[in-house]
Amino acid sequence: MNQSEENLLQAASAVEVCGRRQLLRAAAVTVGGGTAAAVAYRAHSRGDTGACETRVMTTGMRYSDLLPDVQCRTQTDRSVRLVTDLIRDRIAIVSFMYTQCNGICPATVGLFQKLRAPLYREFGDRVQLISITLDPLVDSVARLRTYAAAFGAADEAGAQRSQAAWTFLTGDAAGLEQIRRGFGYIDPDPQRDRDRTQHAALFTFGDDATNRWCTFPTGLPVEQALAGVIRICGTSATQRYGSLAVPQG
Repeated sequence: MNQSEENLLQAASAVEVCGRRQLLRAAAVTVGGGTAAAVAYRAHSRGDTGACETRVMTTGMRYSDLLPDVQCRTQTDRSVRLVTDLIRDRIAIVSFMYTQCNGICPATVGLFQKLRAPLYREFGDRVQLISITLDPLVDSVARLRTYAAAFGAADEAGAQRSQAAWTFLTGDAAGLEQIRRGFGYIDPDPQRDRDRTQHAALFTFGDDATNRWCTFPTGLPVEQALAGVIRICGTSATQRYGSLAVPQG
C-alpha cells in the first residue's frame, strides 16, 4: 500500500448510512503535495418518510462545514454557537445525553469525566468536550448545570483544574434536532428514531484543524477510548502511530 492509499484509509471512518446504523466520516488529505478530497456521504432522514438526502464533502471542506452552527446555551447560561465557538480549529469530543436517562447516558458522561485530565495533559486547552441534551424541553440550563456538577463540570472551564473544558448544551428543540441529525445520530425507523432511549451509544471526536474524525462506542474501556482519541487527533509520530491499548483479561 502506498502512502496516498494509506492516507485515504486513515481519512475515512465509517458512520450512518440510510437503512443501516453506521456513521460515515471522511477528511481532506494531502497526497503528493496537493490536496485530495475523501468523499463523505452523509445521510439525513426527511421527517417520517425514511427518505434520505446525500451530501458530498468536496476538496477543501472540513467535516465541521457540514455541521449546523446552531446557537445553544451552556450549563452556565452562556450563549454559544456549536461550530464557531466550540469546534472550529479545536479538538472536539461530542456525545448526546439527557438528564433523565437511566441507560447509557451516565456511563457516557462518566467516560468523558475520566477523559478530561489525560486529554488536557496530551493536548492542553485545544480540547473541548461537548455533551448535548436530547431532551431540551426538560433539560433547562439550571437542570443541566445541576447534572453537570455531579460530574465535576458545573462550569465549562477546566484549565485551572488541569482538565479539558467540558460544555453541556441545551437550547431550542428544533436547533438541537438539527445537530443530532447533522452528526448522523439517526435511525431509519421513524418510531425508533423518536425514542430517545434508543439513541446510539456513541461519541464522535476529531481535530477540526487536521480534519481527522472518528466515532467510537461509549462502552470502550477508558484506556482504549483515550488511546483512540490520541491516535486520531494527535500530530506527533508517537501520538499517531503508538500502539492502541489492549484490554486485559
